[in-house]
Amino acid sequence: MLAILLFVTFLGMSAGEECNELQDPIKRDQGLGPFNVSRVERSESGIEGKLVPISEASHPFKNAFYEGDSYVVNYAVREGRPGDVVYYWQGAKSNVWEKGASAILAVQLDTSIGGGAIQSRVEMGKEPLHFISMFGGTFVTLQGGVEKNEAETDTDGTMLFKVTSQCNKAGFGTPITRTQQVDENKASLNDEDVFILKTPTSLFIFQAEGASDEEIAIAPKVAENLFPGEKASIFQGSPPPAIFTDALN
Repeated sequence: MLAILLFVTFLGMSAGEECNELQDPIKRDQGLGPFNVSRVERSESGIEGKLVPISEASHPFKNAFYEGDSYVVNYAVREGRPGDVVYYWQGAKSNVWEKGASAILAVQLDTSIGGGAIQSRVEMGKEPLHFISMFGGTFVTLQGGVEKNEAETDTDGTMLFKVTSQCNKAGFGTPITRTQQVDENKASLNDEDVFILKTPTSLFIFQAEGASDEEIAIAPKVAENLFPGEKASIFQGSPPPAIFTDALN
């Protein structure tokens, strides 16, 4: 009992989130169509923006965007179509120039493919269900980003991710589950979500006492996408074991 009380004391409770009310920009589509992703970067002049298709070199983690960047995603409901939705996703720490450029470049992209697509702005942490579904529910936001062609990313070998499910009042009401890299310290933990911890030698999944069924179900898929081929050790209930917390600050 004392251990649980201490755990709650330094971790605290996750604040309840409001239900999503943001409607999908496209109806009756499950997000299974083809899409491509480009990051917004400065052109050689440094004034105008350009779209740079992401690659394994620039994005080693599958289905992941950096919170310090903005992206443009062209989605089609099926092969052979130029595009039905052009999303422009804006990271929470993306600068004003990148956010503005993402909107302009989304318009330009739509025009270049015929002008028939829906343009939809997406704020980090407020992604609609259709957007999340495009990535099979395993969409992740990473700390860091690229500024003036210089990358700032996590390189110390230890990474902590929080998997959070949000109730959804839009569409069919399917909960929306998102994954976000958080600071790798004990203060980032709570007893309502699921956490994925990668250390230089191990991979762990901690299912907190109050975690939802959606969070528990999607976390292994996220871990597999982020770190393919690695087997995660799964811990249930609260508090997490010392082998988990000892790797955090």
